[in-house]
Amino acid sequence: MSRRPPGQLRADILDATIELLRERHDPALVSVDAVVSAVGCTPPSLYYYFPTKDHLLWEACRIQYEAFAADLEAMTPHSEDPLAELRARGDAYLTWARTHPASYRQLFMTTMRLRDPRPDTAPVGALPDLHEVPGLDGLVANLERAAGAGHPVGDPTLAAFALWGVVHGFACLSITQPDIPLDVLLAGMHRATAGALAPEASGDEDRGRRVVS
Repeated sequence: MSRRPPGQLRADILDATIELLRERHDPALVSVDAVVSAVGCTPPSLYYYFPTKDHLLWEACRIQYEAFAADLEAMTPHSEDPLAELRARGDAYLTWARTHPASYRQLFMTTMRLRDPRPDTAPVGALPDLHEVPGLDGLVANLERAAGAGHPVGDPTLAAFALWGVVHGFACLSITQPDIPLDVLLAGMHRATAGALAPEASGDEDRGRRVVS
């Protein structure tokens, strides 16, 4: 067997891990043995690059989230009108989910149950800061621009959670109900989000800040 170029084994291990995650939809079913068998290496070779299985799975997920974010930005045309860009961002998200069903399932429809191997991370159970979530950071920034332009966004982070929940619902439908045409899903999503940018009911904004801060 020919030797791999420098760095190739690490890349092959990550590629195999990502593929197994897509196939099995559950990190608990992706074992080190399965990865090394797919790659054709030994466990010590894998542990040379990734000290634990958790490190391996987090890195594989990080790569996929960053690829998703890059695709989303590339698919979202910039507009001087933040609301037009917001609509285009939702269209791009839903279209990406329809065209990448295995990846979307793994990233957004799977309970990962992973222990974050990084130090000084947020406590277990804390909601993420969407500014730090690849693909959703652009959504918050978009809403912040809309608020700055005078649109009734309210708390941009709370508005981002609300919009993400709606668009995620249609993304799930696009995967679990593949017979529904994409244009019908887009039309439904547009209707569902049409009134999303409105001042929060009394007390809702403060409650939202307590949840996401």
